[in-house]
Amino acid sequence: MFIPDISNRTGPKFIALADALTEAIESNELAINTKLPPQRILSYRLGVTVGTVTRAYQELERRGLIEPKVGSGTYVKDRQSEQQTFYHPVTSQEGIDLAICRPLLLSQQQHLSTILQDLSHEPTAQKAVLDYYSAEGLHGHNRTLQHWLNDRLNVDIDNRRLIWTYGGQHSLAIILQSLSRPKDTILVEGLCYAEFINACQQAERKLVPVQLDEAGIVPEDLELHCKRHKPRLLYLTPAIQNPTGTQINDSRRLKIIEICRRYNVLIIEDDVLYCPPSHRKTPLVAIAPDITIYVGSFSKYFAGGLRVGYLIMPLTLKDTLQRTLRANCMHISPLMIDLVCRWLTNGAMEAVDKEIALELSARHRLFNQYFPSQNNAVIPGFNCWIPLPEPLTGYSFSKLLRNKGIHVREAEMFAVGRYPVPAAIRISLTGPSSRSQLKTGLVIIKEQISLVMPNSYRIA
Repeated sequence: MFIPDISNRTGPKFIALADALTEAIESNELAINTKLPPQRILSYRLGVTVGTVTRAYQELERRGLIEPKVGSGTYVKDRQSEQQTFYHPVTSQEGIDLAICRPLLLSQQQHLSTILQDLSHEPTAQKAVLDYYSAEGLHGHNRTLQHWLNDRLNVDIDNRRLIWTYGGQHSLAIILQSLSRPKDTILVEGLCYAEFINACQQAERKLVPVQLDEAGIVPEDLELHCKRHKPRLLYLTPAIQNPTGTQINDSRRLKIIEICRRYNVLIIEDDVLYCPPSHRKTPLVAIAPDITIYVGSFSKYFAGGLRVGYLIMPLTLKDTLQRTLRANCMHISPLMIDLVCRWLTNGAMEAVDKEIALELSARHRLFNQYFPSQNNAVIPGFNCWIPLPEPLTGYSFSKLLRNKGIHVREAEMFAVGRYPVPAAIRISLTGPSSRSQLKTGLVIIKEQISLVMPNSYRIA
Protein backbone atom coordinates (compact mmCIF):
# COMPACT_ATOMS: atom_id res chain seq x y z
CA MET A 1 0.00 0.00 0.00
CA PHE A 2 1.44 3.37 -1.05
CA ILE A 3 1.64 5.92 1.81
CA PRO A 4 2.91 9.35 0.70
CA ASP A 5 5.27 11.50 2.73
CA ILE A 6 3.82 14.93 3.53
CA SER A 7 6.13 15.82 6.42
CA ASN A 8 8.07 18.56 4.61
CA ARG A 9 5.17 20.23 2.83
CA THR A 10 3.60 23.52 3.81
CA GLY A 11 0.08 24.85 3.44
CA PRO A 12 -3.23 23.08 4.10
CA LYS A 13 -2.73 19.38 4.77
CA PHE A 14 -5.24 18.30 2.16
CA ILE A 15 -3.30 20.23 -0.50
CA ALA A 16 0.00 18.77 0.76
CA LEU A 17 -1.47 15.28 0.49
CA ALA A 18 -2.93 15.98 -2.94
CA ASP A 19 0.43 17.35 -4.15
CA ALA A 20 2.31 14.31 -2.83
CA LEU A 21 -0.08 11.93 -4.55
CA THR A 22 0.10 14.00 -7.73
CA GLU A 23 3.90 13.62 -7.78
CA ALA A 24 3.55 9.87 -7.29
CA ILE A 25 1.05 9.62 -10.15
CA GLU A 26 3.04 11.84 -12.52
CA SER A 27 6.24 9.85 -11.86
CA ASN A 28 4.38 6.52 -12.29
CA GLU A 29 5.08 5.44 -8.72
CA LEU A 30 1.31 5.06 -8.66
CA ALA A 31 0.52 3.31 -11.91
CA ILE A 32 -2.67 3.58 -13.94
CA ASN A 33 -5.64 1.80 -12.34
CA THR A 34 -3.84 1.51 -8.99
CA LYS A 35 -6.32 1.55 -6.12
CA LEU A 36 -5.66 4.31 -3.59
CA PRO A 37 -5.71 3.46 0.12
CA PRO A 38 -9.14 3.63 1.82
CA GLN A 39 -9.60 7.05 3.37
CA ARG A 40 -9.81 5.83 6.97
CA ILE A 41 -6.63 3.76 6.66
CA LEU A 42 -4.70 6.60 5.02
CA SER A 43 -5.89 9.11 7.63
CA TYR A 44 -4.69 6.79 10.40
CA ARG A 45 -1.30 6.17 8.78
CA LEU A 46 -0.68 9.90 8.19
CA GLY A 47 -2.15 11.14 11.47
CA VAL A 48 -4.71 13.40 9.78
CA THR A 49 -8.49 13.48 9.82
CA VAL A 50 -10.66 11.49 7.44
CA GLY A 51 -12.01 14.84 6.22
CA THR A 52 -8.49 15.88 5.19
CA VAL A 53 -8.08 12.74 3.07
CA THR A 54 -11.57 13.21 1.58
CA ARG A 55 -10.74 16.77 0.52
CA ALA A 56 -7.38 15.62 -0.92
CA TYR A 57 -9.13 12.95 -3.01
CA GLN A 58 -11.66 15.54 -4.19
CA GLU A 59 -8.78 17.81 -5.22
CA LEU A 60 -7.14 14.96 -7.14
CA GLU A 61 -10.41 14.23 -8.88
CA ARG A 62 -10.69 17.92 -9.83
CA ARG A 63 -7.19 17.70 -11.30
CA GLY A 64 -8.32 14.75 -13.40
CA LEU A 65 -5.87 12.30 -11.81
CA ILE A 66 -8.17 9.84 -10.06
CA GLU A 67 -11.70 8.51 -10.41
CA PRO A 68 -13.99 6.90 -7.81
CA LYS A 69 -15.76 3.66 -8.68
CA VAL A 70 -18.96 2.99 -6.78
CA GLY A 71 -18.61 0.05 -4.42
CA SER A 72 -14.99 -0.52 -5.38
CA GLY A 73 -12.85 2.44 -4.27
CA THR A 74 -10.78 5.21 -5.83
CA TYR A 75 -8.32 4.51 -8.64
CA VAL A 76 -5.59 6.30 -10.58
CA LYS A 77 -7.20 7.48 -13.79
CA ASP A 78 -6.00 6.23 -17.16
CA ARG A 79 -4.87 9.38 -18.94
CA GLN A 80 -2.43 7.71 -21.32
CA SER A 81 -4.57 8.09 -24.41
CA GLU A 82 -4.79 11.85 -23.84
CA GLN A 83 -1.13 12.22 -22.89
CA GLN A 84 0.13 10.06 -25.74
CA THR A 85 -1.73 11.97 -28.44
CA PHE A 86 -2.65 15.62 -28.07
CA TYR A 87 -0.46 16.59 -25.08
CA HIS A 88 2.45 14.24 -25.71
CA PRO A 89 5.80 15.94 -26.49
CA VAL A 90 6.96 15.53 -30.07
CA THR A 91 10.42 14.69 -28.70
CA SER A 92 10.83 12.83 -25.42
CA GLN A 93 13.36 10.54 -23.80
CA GLU A 94 13.04 7.55 -21.54
CA GLY A 95 14.74 7.29 -18.18
CA ILE A 96 15.49 9.75 -15.38
CA ASP A 97 16.06 13.30 -16.60
CA LEU A 98 18.69 15.06 -14.49
CA ALA A 99 19.63 17.30 -17.41
CA ILE A 100 16.65 19.62 -17.74
CA CYS A 101 16.61 22.63 -15.40
CA ARG A 102 13.02 23.51 -14.56
CA PRO A 103 10.79 24.43 -11.62
CA LEU A 104 8.72 21.64 -10.14
CA LEU A 105 5.00 21.87 -10.80
CA LEU A 106 3.49 22.07 -7.32
CA SER A 107 0.43 24.31 -6.93
CA GLN A 108 0.83 26.17 -10.24
CA GLN A 109 -2.01 24.34 -11.97
CA GLN A 110 -4.40 25.39 -9.23
CA HIS A 111 -3.26 29.02 -9.55
CA LEU A 112 -3.72 28.86 -13.32
CA SER A 113 -7.25 27.52 -12.94
CA THR A 114 -8.12 30.28 -10.45
CA ILE A 115 -7.00 33.23 -12.55
CA LEU A 116 -8.52 31.85 -15.74
CA GLN A 117 -11.83 31.70 -13.91
CA ASP A 118 -11.30 35.28 -12.69
CA LEU A 119 -10.47 36.47 -16.20
CA SER A 120 -13.58 34.79 -17.62
CA HIS A 121 -15.71 37.23 -15.58
CA GLU A 122 -13.85 40.40 -16.62
CA PRO A 123 -14.90 41.58 -20.12
CA THR A 124 -12.75 44.73 -19.98
CA ALA A 125 -9.64 42.67 -19.27
CA GLN A 126 -10.57 40.13 -21.93
CA LYS A 127 -10.83 42.83 -24.58
CA ALA A 128 -7.55 44.41 -23.50
CA VAL A 129 -5.46 41.23 -23.58
CA LEU A 130 -6.74 40.22 -27.02
CA ASP A 131 -5.69 43.43 -28.79
CA TYR A 132 -2.54 44.74 -30.50
CA TYR A 133 -0.23 47.18 -28.71
CA SER A 134 3.10 48.90 -29.12
CA ALA A 135 6.24 47.44 -27.58
CA GLU A 136 5.64 49.64 -24.50
CA GLY A 137 2.69 47.43 -23.44
CA LEU A 138 -0.06 48.36 -20.95
CA HIS A 139 0.21 50.82 -18.04
CA GLY A 140 -1.19 48.44 -15.44
CA HIS A 141 1.13 45.62 -16.44
CA ASN A 142 4.20 47.86 -16.32
CA ARG A 143 3.28 49.34 -12.94
CA THR A 144 2.67 45.88 -11.52
CA LEU A 145 6.11 44.70 -12.60
CA GLN A 146 7.68 47.91 -11.31
CA HIS A 147 6.13 47.59 -7.84
CA TRP A 148 7.03 43.91 -7.58
CA LEU A 149 10.65 44.56 -8.57
CA ASN A 150 10.94 47.50 -6.19
CA ASP A 151 9.94 45.22 -3.31
CA ARG A 152 11.94 42.22 -4.48
CA LEU A 153 15.19 44.02 -5.27
CA ASN A 154 14.75 46.74 -2.64
CA VAL A 155 15.40 49.49 -5.18
CA ASP A 156 13.35 52.25 -6.79
CA ILE A 157 13.09 51.39 -10.51
CA ASP A 158 11.60 53.81 -13.03
CA ASN A 159 9.10 51.77 -15.08
CA ARG A 160 10.46 53.43 -18.23
CA ARG A 161 13.53 51.22 -17.70
CA LEU A 162 11.46 48.02 -18.05
CA ILE A 163 10.74 45.94 -21.14
CA TRP A 164 8.68 42.74 -21.21
CA THR A 165 10.16 39.83 -23.21
CA TYR A 166 9.40 36.21 -24.04
CA GLY A 167 11.77 34.93 -21.35
CA GLY A 168 15.48 34.98 -20.67
CA GLN A 169 16.66 33.54 -23.98
CA HIS A 170 14.58 36.08 -25.91
CA SER A 171 16.04 38.87 -23.77
CA LEU A 172 19.59 37.75 -24.55
CA ALA A 173 18.83 37.61 -28.28
CA ILE A 174 17.47 41.17 -28.18
CA ILE A 175 20.56 42.41 -26.35
CA LEU A 176 22.94 40.72 -28.79
CA GLN A 177 21.08 42.08 -31.80
CA SER A 178 20.81 45.60 -30.37
CA LEU A 179 24.20 46.19 -28.80
CA SER A 180 26.68 44.17 -30.82
CA ARG A 181 27.57 43.35 -34.40
CA PRO A 182 29.11 40.29 -36.11
CA LYS A 183 32.75 39.71 -35.06
CA ASP A 184 32.34 41.89 -31.93
CA THR A 185 34.01 40.53 -28.79
CA ILE A 186 31.89 39.56 -25.79
CA LEU A 187 33.52 38.48 -22.53
CA VAL A 188 31.91 35.53 -20.76
CA GLU A 189 32.60 33.20 -17.85
CA GLY A 190 34.94 30.39 -18.92
CA LEU A 191 32.19 27.92 -18.17
CA CYS A 192 29.05 29.57 -19.51
CA TYR A 193 25.34 28.98 -20.05
CA ALA A 194 25.32 26.74 -23.12
CA GLU A 195 22.46 28.46 -24.95
CA PHE A 196 24.17 31.85 -24.68
CA ILE A 197 27.21 30.28 -26.34
CA ASN A 198 24.92 28.94 -29.05
CA ALA A 199 23.18 32.31 -29.51
CA CYS A 200 26.52 34.07 -29.94
CA GLN A 201 27.75 31.47 -32.42
CA GLN A 202 24.56 31.85 -34.46
CA ALA A 203 24.99 35.64 -34.42
CA GLU A 204 28.72 35.38 -35.30
CA ARG A 205 29.90 37.09 -32.12
CA LYS A 206 33.37 36.31 -30.79
CA LEU A 207 33.36 34.92 -27.24
CA VAL A 208 36.39 35.33 -24.99
CA PRO A 209 36.40 33.28 -21.76
CA VAL A 210 37.33 34.88 -18.44
CA GLN A 211 38.97 32.68 -15.83
CA LEU A 212 36.78 31.28 -13.05
CA ASP A 213 37.66 30.28 -9.52
CA GLU A 214 35.47 29.17 -6.61
CA ALA A 215 34.14 32.73 -6.16
CA GLY A 216 33.30 33.46 -9.81
CA ILE A 217 35.23 35.31 -12.52
CA VAL A 218 38.71 36.49 -11.55
CA PRO A 219 38.91 40.33 -11.64
CA GLU A 220 42.57 40.38 -12.72
CA ASP A 221 41.80 38.18 -15.73
CA LEU A 222 38.75 40.31 -16.54
CA GLU A 223 40.91 43.45 -16.61
CA LEU A 224 43.51 41.72 -18.77
CA HIS A 225 40.87 40.83 -21.39
CA CYS A 226 39.33 44.31 -21.24
CA LYS A 227 42.74 45.80 -22.09
CA ARG A 228 43.46 43.24 -24.80
CA HIS A 229 40.08 42.91 -26.56
CA LYS A 230 38.23 46.18 -25.79
CA PRO A 231 34.87 44.36 -25.51
CA ARG A 232 31.47 46.02 -25.61
CA LEU A 233 29.71 43.48 -23.36
CA LEU A 234 30.39 41.21 -20.38
CA TYR A 235 27.93 38.36 -19.76
CA LEU A 236 27.62 37.22 -16.13
CA THR A 237 25.47 34.99 -13.90
CA PRO A 238 26.52 36.50 -10.55
CA ALA A 239 23.62 35.30 -8.35
CA ILE A 240 24.02 31.62 -9.20
CA GLN A 241 26.57 30.67 -11.81
CA ASN A 242 25.54 28.31 -14.57
CA PRO A 243 26.77 25.55 -14.50
CA THR A 244 28.84 25.52 -11.27
CA GLY A 245 26.29 27.06 -8.89
CA THR A 246 28.75 29.49 -7.24
CA GLN A 247 27.83 33.05 -6.26
CA ILE A 248 30.00 36.14 -6.66
CA ASN A 249 30.63 37.77 -3.28
CA ASP A 250 30.08 41.46 -2.53
CA SER A 251 33.70 42.60 -2.71
CA ARG A 252 34.28 40.89 -6.04
CA ARG A 253 31.08 42.38 -7.46
CA LEU A 254 32.40 45.85 -6.69
CA LYS A 255 35.73 45.05 -8.36
CA ILE A 256 33.96 43.79 -11.49
CA ILE A 257 31.82 46.94 -11.66
CA GLU A 258 34.86 49.19 -11.20
CA ILE A 259 36.72 47.43 -14.03
CA CYS A 260 33.73 47.60 -16.38
CA ARG A 261 33.27 51.31 -15.69
CA ARG A 262 36.93 51.99 -16.36
CA TYR A 263 36.89 50.17 -19.70
CA ASN A 264 33.40 51.25 -20.77
CA VAL A 265 31.96 47.71 -20.77
CA LEU A 266 28.23 47.02 -20.39
CA ILE A 267 27.29 44.15 -18.05
CA ILE A 268 24.60 41.63 -18.99
CA GLU A 269 23.40 40.37 -15.61
CA ASP A 270 21.57 37.09 -16.20
CA ASP A 271 19.46 36.39 -13.10
CA VAL A 272 17.11 33.84 -14.63
CA LEU A 273 18.11 30.77 -12.60
CA TYR A 274 16.17 30.14 -9.40
CA CYS A 275 18.01 31.32 -6.28
CA PRO A 276 16.56 30.39 -2.85
CA PRO A 277 15.26 33.41 -0.89
CA SER A 278 17.87 33.08 1.86
CA HIS A 279 20.72 33.42 -0.66
CA ARG A 280 19.50 36.38 -2.72
CA LYS A 281 21.87 39.33 -2.84
CA THR A 282 21.54 42.87 -4.12
CA PRO A 283 21.86 42.58 -7.92
CA LEU A 284 24.47 44.44 -9.93
CA VAL A 285 21.73 46.50 -11.58
CA ALA A 286 20.94 48.07 -8.20
CA ILE A 287 24.60 49.01 -7.67
CA ALA A 288 25.49 50.08 -11.21
CA PRO A 289 22.23 50.81 -13.06
CA ASP A 290 23.96 52.92 -15.71
CA ILE A 291 26.11 50.07 -17.07
CA THR A 292 23.99 46.98 -16.27
CA ILE A 293 21.26 45.27 -18.30
CA TYR A 294 19.39 42.91 -16.00
CA VAL A 295 17.73 39.80 -17.46
CA GLY A 296 14.86 38.33 -15.42
CA SER A 297 12.31 35.62 -16.13
CA PHE A 298 9.37 33.82 -14.53
CA SER A 299 10.08 30.51 -16.27
CA LYS A 300 12.39 29.24 -13.51
CA TYR A 301 10.46 30.89 -10.66
CA PHE A 302 6.95 29.75 -11.57
CA ALA A 303 6.58 27.43 -14.58
CA GLY A 304 8.76 26.45 -17.52
CA GLY A 305 5.92 26.89 -19.99
CA LEU A 306 5.46 30.51 -18.90
CA ARG A 307 7.62 32.19 -21.51
CA VAL A 308 7.56 35.67 -19.99
CA GLY A 309 10.57 37.68 -18.86
CA TYR A 310 11.78 41.26 -18.59
CA LEU A 311 14.76 43.56 -18.97
CA ILE A 312 15.88 46.34 -16.63
CA MET A 313 18.05 48.67 -18.67
CA PRO A 314 19.67 52.10 -18.60
CA LEU A 315 17.25 54.66 -20.08
CA THR A 316 19.88 55.53 -22.67
CA LEU A 317 19.41 52.08 -24.25
CA LYS A 318 15.61 52.00 -24.24
CA ASP A 319 14.99 53.17 -27.80
CA THR A 320 17.58 50.79 -29.22
CA LEU A 321 16.23 47.75 -27.36
CA GLN A 322 12.59 48.57 -28.13
CA ARG A 323 13.32 48.94 -31.85
CA THR A 324 14.86 45.48 -31.82
CA LEU A 325 11.89 44.08 -29.91
CA ARG A 326 9.46 45.52 -32.45
CA ALA A 327 11.48 44.10 -35.33
CA ASN A 328 11.65 40.77 -33.55
CA CYS A 329 8.04 40.18 -32.42
CA MET A 330 6.17 43.53 -32.39
CA HIS A 331 5.18 43.17 -28.73
CA ILE A 332 4.82 40.56 -25.98
CA SER A 333 1.46 38.81 -25.65
CA PRO A 334 -0.63 40.91 -23.22
CA LEU A 335 -2.56 37.75 -22.33
CA MET A 336 0.58 36.02 -21.00
CA ILE A 337 1.70 39.18 -19.21
CA ASP A 338 -1.75 39.54 -17.63
CA LEU A 339 -1.52 36.06 -16.14
CA VAL A 340 1.86 36.91 -14.64
CA CYS A 341 0.63 40.21 -13.21
CA ARG A 342 -2.33 38.50 -11.55
CA TRP A 343 0.01 36.01 -9.91
CA LEU A 344 2.28 38.85 -8.79
CA THR A 345 -0.59 40.69 -7.11
CA ASN A 346 -2.67 37.83 -5.65
CA GLY A 347 0.22 36.17 -3.78
CA ALA A 348 0.52 33.12 -6.06
CA MET A 349 4.05 33.95 -7.21
CA GLU A 350 5.24 34.34 -3.62
CA ALA A 351 3.46 31.15 -2.53
CA VAL A 352 5.03 29.10 -5.34
CA ASP A 353 8.44 30.62 -4.54
CA LYS A 354 8.16 29.32 -0.97
CA GLU A 355 6.93 25.91 -2.13
CA ILE A 356 9.83 25.54 -4.56
CA ALA A 357 12.34 26.60 -1.88
CA LEU A 358 10.96 24.03 0.58
CA GLU A 359 10.96 21.15 -1.91
CA LEU A 360 14.39 22.17 -3.20
CA SER A 361 15.74 22.13 0.37
CA ALA A 362 14.50 18.56 0.81
CA ARG A 363 16.11 17.51 -2.48
CA HIS A 364 19.43 19.09 -1.50
CA ARG A 365 19.39 17.15 1.76
CA LEU A 366 18.96 14.02 -0.34
CA PHE A 367 21.78 15.07 -2.68
CA ASN A 368 24.14 15.79 0.24
CA GLN A 369 23.68 12.24 1.51
CA TYR A 370 25.50 11.07 -1.61
CA PHE A 371 27.63 14.06 -2.58
CA PRO A 372 28.47 16.30 0.42
CA SER A 373 29.22 19.87 -0.69
CA GLN A 374 32.73 21.15 -0.02
CA ASN A 375 32.39 24.66 -1.48
CA ASN A 376 30.68 27.25 0.72
CA ALA A 377 30.23 29.56 -2.28
CA VAL A 378 27.87 27.08 -3.96
CA ILE A 379 24.21 28.10 -3.83
CA PRO A 380 21.60 25.32 -3.32
CA GLY A 381 19.67 26.01 -6.51
CA PHE A 382 18.20 23.69 -9.14
CA ASN A 383 21.61 22.53 -10.40
CA CYS A 384 24.53 20.70 -8.79
CA TRP A 385 28.07 20.42 -10.14
CA ILE A 386 29.74 17.03 -9.61
CA PRO A 387 33.53 16.78 -10.18
CA LEU A 388 34.66 13.42 -11.52
CA PRO A 389 37.80 11.38 -10.68
CA GLU A 390 40.36 10.43 -13.30
CA PRO A 391 40.23 8.96 -15.89
CA LEU A 392 36.57 10.00 -16.33
CA THR A 393 35.55 13.01 -18.43
CA GLY A 394 32.19 14.73 -18.42
CA TYR A 395 31.50 13.57 -21.98
CA SER A 396 32.43 9.91 -21.44
CA PHE A 397 30.59 9.71 -18.12
CA SER A 398 27.48 11.37 -19.54
CA LYS A 399 27.45 8.80 -22.34
CA LEU A 400 27.86 5.96 -19.85
CA LEU A 401 24.97 7.24 -17.73
CA ARG A 402 22.77 7.73 -20.78
CA ASN A 403 23.15 4.03 -21.57
CA LYS A 404 21.81 3.35 -18.08
CA GLY A 405 18.82 5.65 -18.53
CA ILE A 406 20.22 8.67 -16.65
CA HIS A 407 20.46 12.01 -18.51
CA VAL A 408 22.93 14.69 -17.33
CA ARG A 409 24.87 17.62 -18.80
CA GLU A 410 28.61 17.20 -19.38
CA ALA A 411 31.08 20.00 -18.60
CA GLU A 412 32.09 20.14 -22.28
CA MET A 413 28.71 21.75 -23.10
CA PHE A 414 29.59 24.84 -21.05
CA ALA A 415 33.25 25.41 -21.97
CA VAL A 416 33.94 28.49 -24.11
CA GLY A 417 36.52 28.13 -26.88
CA ARG A 418 39.73 26.61 -25.56
CA TYR A 419 38.91 27.18 -21.91
CA PRO A 420 40.16 24.16 -19.88
CA VAL A 421 37.31 21.66 -19.48
CA PRO A 422 37.06 20.16 -15.99
CA ALA A 423 36.06 16.54 -15.53
CA ALA A 424 32.55 17.17 -14.23
CA ILE A 425 28.83 16.88 -14.89
CA ARG A 426 25.91 19.14 -14.03
CA ILE A 427 22.70 17.61 -12.75
CA SER A 428 19.36 19.25 -12.04
CA LEU A 429 17.66 18.15 -8.83
CA THR A 430 14.31 19.33 -10.18
CA GLY A 431 14.42 17.36 -13.41
CA PRO A 432 12.82 14.23 -11.86
CA SER A 433 9.18 14.69 -10.89
CA SER A 434 9.60 12.85 -7.57
CA ARG A 435 12.22 12.48 -4.85
CA SER A 436 12.29 8.71 -5.29
CA GLN A 437 13.23 9.16 -8.97
CA LEU A 438 15.94 11.61 -7.92
CA LYS A 439 17.28 9.16 -5.34
CA THR A 440 17.43 6.37 -7.93
CA GLY A 441 19.39 8.63 -10.27
CA LEU A 442 21.82 9.71 -7.53
CA VAL A 443 22.45 6.12 -6.48
CA ILE A 444 23.29 5.09 -10.06
CA ILE A 445 25.62 8.07 -10.54
CA LYS A 446 27.45 7.35 -7.32
CA GLU A 447 27.69 3.65 -8.05
CA GLN A 448 29.31 4.36 -11.42
CA ILE A 449 31.81 6.77 -9.86
CA SER A 450 32.57 4.20 -7.17
CA LEU A 451 33.63 1.74 -9.83
CA VAL A 452 36.48 4.15 -10.65
CA MET A 453 37.23 5.44 -7.14
CA PRO A 454 35.88 2.89 -4.64
CA ASN A 455 37.62 4.50 -1.66
CA SER A 456 36.41 8.02 -2.35
CA TYR A 457 32.75 7.27 -2.98
CA ARG A 458 30.84 4.88 -0.81
CA ILE A 459 27.11 4.38 -1.26
CA ALA A 460 25.18 5.98 1.61
